[in-house]
Amino acid sequence: MKRLLQLFLGVAISVAAVWFSMRGVSVPEVWRALSHSNLLLFGAVMGLTLFSFGVRALRWRSLLSGGRAVTLHSLYKATMIGFMANNVLPFRLGEFVRAWALARREKCSTTMVLATVVVERVVDMLALLAILGVTMLVHPIQANSKAAEFTQAGATSLIAITVGLTVLLILLERTPGLARRVVHRLSMRLPERHRGRVVAALDHFVEGLGLFRDLPRLLWVFLLSFVLFSCFAVALQLSMLALGIQLPWYAGFMLLVITAFAIMAPAAPGYIGTMNLACVAGLTLFGVNDRELANSFSWFYWAGQWLPVTVVGLFYLRREGLSLRSLNQAQGSTS
Repeated sequence: MKRLLQLFLGVAISVAAVWFSMRGVSVPEVWRALSHSNLLLFGAVMGLTLFSFGVRALRWRSLLSGGRAVTLHSLYKATMIGFMANNVLPFRLGEFVRAWALARREKCSTTMVLATVVVERVVDMLALLAILGVTMLVHPIQANSKAAEFTQAGATSLIAITVGLTVLLILLERTPGLARRVVHRLSMRLPERHRGRVVAALDHFVEGLGLFRDLPRLLWVFLLSFVLFSCFAVALQLSMLALGIQLPWYAGFMLLVITAFAIMAPAAPGYIGTMNLACVAGLTLFGVNDRELANSFSWFYWAGQWLPVTVVGLFYLRREGLSLRSLNQAQGSTS
């Protein structure tokens, strides 16, 4: 029942977001703008998207601790399979899926790998906050605009989540004994045969938090994070150019932050609706009030992200001898 409610909520939010962004918009005009867009730039957006996931895989290798030698190809395949799962499956299983896919291939703990994914998300949030600060200095947002309210609310939520996660992860990494005692106390009601597995899972999780002990590696991870997000910002800028939207160079970074906030919300697979609404709202910050043009841009960019990730992810899924149905194992795998 809980799963059904989650699915219903995500689909309802996506439908509402699509309706709100497309309200009063001429669909034939949107299609006409898309059909006249620059296809070479669409190919460039897709290529840049795939390259950005290569950067993500390289960063993920730096997050793995314990001296484990994992090939970049293995990391890239697991990353593409995981994000493909987010595009086509409900419940945001992608993060579990990519941790499971890598652990399955490399014969290591899924929980340890999943810990690096959690750390990766904290790094993402910190990097996005830094980008938000710079872009708001370059292009201050008018306080009375809807996009400003949306961005400020998202930034506040992001700061709270980032601070909370960072404190929790550092506490776990610095005091594993205390964390183990807390987990042991909380697991007292479990059957005895499961208690050891819970504590062992925590040990694997703490092992994945080794990044906080290595300052040079931490700085390298942040550098790769900015490269990664710059790829998405350039892809947004190219999407605007493909539709004849001429905006300053920093517009892509502002839209990057706004779309990042938007896809945090529950939605249907592929972030459909929430990403579109964020793109339309972001363009209003720069005076682009042509709703048909703004929606054309939102669908152009969404397709440039969704299509290559889904196709390549499904290709690697098949190469690994897996199916979409088999990915349900990912969420239940913890060690």
